[in-house]
Amino acid sequence: MQSSSLIGIVDDDADVPVAISSLVRSLGYKAECFHSAEKLLQRSNLKDFYCIISDIHMPSMDGLELTNTLGDLERDLPVILMTGRMGPGLAQKAYASGAVSVVAKPFSVEDLSENLINARSHRRRDA
Repeated sequence: MQSSSLIGIVDDDADVPVAISSLVRSLGYKAECFHSAEKLLQRSNLKDFYCIISDIHMPSMDGLELTNTLGDLERDLPVILMTGRMGPGLAQKAYASGAVSVVAKPFSVEDLSENLINARSHRRRDA
């Protein structure tokens, strides 16, 4: 397992972080849930996280803005963005913001596992 196995999960729908945290824990990771991007950013130490999984479509600060902000604050922190509404050009915008992957909701445990493993290659301090 990685030096840190804590996954941050951000989604404004209260049920989604609970469901994803259950999947994350079944894969051997720890999870910490946030109901807004702002709540995540208020956390004192983002270096505790192995990876962030965030919804794209949220009020106030969306997942694209969050990814950009995290890139400025903690550039080696991988972000996996998820969405239930994949519109034209959205994946390209997500990658341009710094996301390491984009997944469509709902996704399988296998998809989640593969994306979390892939996130490791984006963490320089774990290399």
